[in-house]
Amino acid sequence: MKNSGLRHVAALRHQSQAGSSLYLNPHKWQGLPADRVFELHEMRKTALGEKYAPNDAERQAILATYAELKVASPALAYSYEIDNFAERVMNNTPVALRGLPKKYSNVPVLDKGATPHEKRRLEQLHRISAYEMPLLAKYRQPYTPQPAAQTPLKLKFTTDFSDESTAVNRSVALSVKLQHLGLTDRQATKFKLLAGDKFDHRSNTFRLSTDRYPESTQNARWLVETFNRLLRESKDLTKNTFDEVPLNNVRQSARRKAAVFPELWKRPQDAPVQKHRIVKECVDAVKQRMDAEYVKSLSP
Repeated sequence: MKNSGLRHVAALRHQSQAGSSLYLNPHKWQGLPADRVFELHEMRKTALGEKYAPNDAERQAILATYAELKVASPALAYSYEIDNFAERVMNNTPVALRGLPKKYSNVPVLDKGATPHEKRRLEQLHRISAYEMPLLAKYRQPYTPQPAAQTPLKLKFTTDFSDESTAVNRSVALSVKLQHLGLTDRQATKFKLLAGDKFDHRSNTFRLSTDRYPESTQNARWLVETFNRLLRESKDLTKNTFDEVPLNNVRQSARRKAAVFPELWKRPQDAPVQKHRIVKECVDAVKQRMDAEYVKSLSP
């Protein structure tokens, strides 16, 4: 029993001596916990004092604790936000709508040229103008306008291709000459009285325009129906002829007078002189001759 107790005390003394001298052997620090390595490092600096000088073994032991001391990176929890980074940050989506599923109705479509059906439509028009329109030359007839007494009404339509929503596209103007209506003197006087300021006494022309309806055909129909009622009332002398009402034929002046170019500003001597037009005239003559031969070959 006495020998075993002596051996146990010797072992403890050997361990304490080994632990106390561990700070002097940095090459034995490899594999120790980080706290123990820094504790031995401080013990070595304190014990050696001014004679302390770090060596490579001590540096390697301290650097080996870097993996244990660094903060563990969290698990990737932002995969959805990374996938939608362009939608959340790189566009003009409002903040309240960022991160929501993409709405394909809001995806901008860049204009990269005409669509295929537009190209096919233009190609078809070009084919018709090149191969079918010249064949219409065999159906041409001389134009013989109808007498104005048979078609007295004139309807004027205006089309603005730049903006189809303007009131100009649906506006229609009606004009008719008084001598084309075949009225008697009393009927013509009544027509002028009923027309009021819509009748121009300088040119004996009745003018009426409207844009009250959304379609130009509706406005044209309203103008024709209104004129027919006016003409019907003018021809009916059994009701009221308005013989006692004087006719106001005061000279009507244009709202905006046309400007007259001053005679003093005319300087024909400063006009450019046309020179070297011989080549252009020759080219135009050749074009006309070739066009005439081409149309002649298509005509029956």
